[in-house]
Amino acid sequence: MRTSKVGVGVIGVGGISNYVHLPGLRLCPQAEIVALCDSNADLLQQRAREYAVEHTFTDYHALLEHPAVDAVVVATPTIMHAPIALAAIAAGKHVLVEKQLAMNYAEAVRMYEAATRAGVQHMTAFTYRFVPAMRYLRHLLGMGTIGLPRHVRVARLQDFRETSLGWRQQKALAGSGEVGDMGAHRIDFCHDLIGPIARVVAVTRIFVPRRSGPDGSLLPADTEDFAAFIAEFAEGVGAEQGTVATFDLSKIDKGREKGGHGLDEFEVYGTEGTLIYHLHRPHEVLTGRPDGRLEATPVPHDFLVYPGSPRDPFTGDPATVFRYDQDFAFIQAIINGKGDIPTFYDGMRCQAVVDAILQSAQERRWVEVADVPPVTMPLAAARHI
Repeated sequence: MRTSKVGVGVIGVGGISNYVHLPGLRLCPQAEIVALCDSNADLLQQRAREYAVEHTFTDYHALLEHPAVDAVVVATPTIMHAPIALAAIAAGKHVLVEKQLAMNYAEAVRMYEAATRAGVQHMTAFTYRFVPAMRYLRHLLGMGTIGLPRHVRVARLQDFRETSLGWRQQKALAGSGEVGDMGAHRIDFCHDLIGPIARVVAVTRIFVPRRSGPDGSLLPADTEDFAAFIAEFAEGVGAEQGTVATFDLSKIDKGREKGGHGLDEFEVYGTEGTLIYHLHRPHEVLTGRPDGRLEATPVPHDFLVYPGSPRDPFTGDPATVFRYDQDFAFIQAIINGKGDIPTFYDGMRCQAVVDAILQSAQERRWVEVADVPPVTMPLAAARHI
């Protein structure tokens, strides 16, 4: 790798790349976007002009062969995550992959094991870990501010128009709908803040089974646009009787807006108090004490951006610009050989929960989550236990 800059190739230059990855990389002084790849040639050329990128490809294999590419960002339909990531790892590239990490848990295991063997930096794009309020809530929880967590309440409710979601409404391309899309982030919250989820019981719905395409024709949708589930954490996690989480996820809740302005709540109720995060107020945390009232606590300056990030937290929409820190953190992990980032391990154990939720909804029963070994234990060795 060149010592002055990390050369990055972005594979998939659609909505999420244009919204998050490309502006985030452009903001990072130690990164250079050296190549772009997309199957849509017109969109590819548009992004190349917008970001002044010289090298463009419609075949990701060709991008991976380019000598200036040190790392890749994979922002494609889910079905392509594993093939591209595995090829990038084999080529010795560092890899950041959009969530959900894979089509299923077995695929995620292969990706994690390959990246670990190759010694490359690997990251799952759990963007919401970088919300200032979430970073501060994590700190407060770790300090024991509210004692032992008893109950977690999670809600991500949005109002998407009942028009085509593209590949996201096709299970064969996406793997899942709302559970893997918005649910994956919230499952990761729970893993990061509380501990492993052990079992789940779920209900999902496809309330809009046909969505109108650009020409007005109705296109079938077979991915869930609503999910509700209960999760129990592993034994010994949280309160004496075990922490419980409830999740409400939806894309079809009228009037709730979407993106950074939809309803996004993460509430932790402990033995000694309460901590609450709302995405639309990303610079504050609500705190509660016994017999008291919820009060807004400003996020301290040290938590407003990821350490070292050049981003001004007060420039731009605060419910959007925090996302740029994700790509900065990826670059720092490459440069330093390590970093405080969500890895393929985190994406893999999240995928185990996603699979269990979908199975529970289909079979209408409690389902145990796959027993993911601790990060310190190689999976190959764990299989012999």
